Amino acid sequence: MKVALINAIDAEYEMCPAAFGGSLNIEEVTQAEDELNIKLPEDFIEFLLRYGSGAVGEAIILGLKEAEFVATPSFIEKSKHFREVLPKGYENFITIGIDGAGNPIGFNSPNTEIITIDFNLGGKEVIAKTFEEYLEKAIREELNIQF
Repeated sequence: MKVALINAIDAEYEMCPAAFGGSLNIEEVTQAEDELNIKLPEDFIEFLLRYGSGAVGEAIILGLKEAEFVATPSFIEKSKHFREVLPKGYENFITIGIDGAGNPIGFNSPNTEIITIDFNLGGKEVIAKTFEEYLEKAIREELNIQF
């Protein structure tokens, strides 16, 4: 991830560390990849290793460790759940967030575009080309997603 983005997230972390789940080690990330049978994008891995999960700008990012002040359930469990209810073609979907209407936000591995699947309106919307871009938009409050 870009240094400016890391600095911006670090500033949010310093203001409220309880809004983040806490750093992970590479073994935990590798275990998650094995359990979901996918390879996570490097930018998402870097976020998990540094912060674990947490509130970044206007987004809530799921990880493996629950944040104290923000609901951040396991992205493994949420990914497994949404893989069961999403239409065919989303067997490798990785859930990184859930909007206020219960729609999943994530990427369909090996594709790294961040998308949301709208259960009410049907179809998908591309939110960002990468997880890093998603974080940048979240910091600038450009996602227009209610969490």
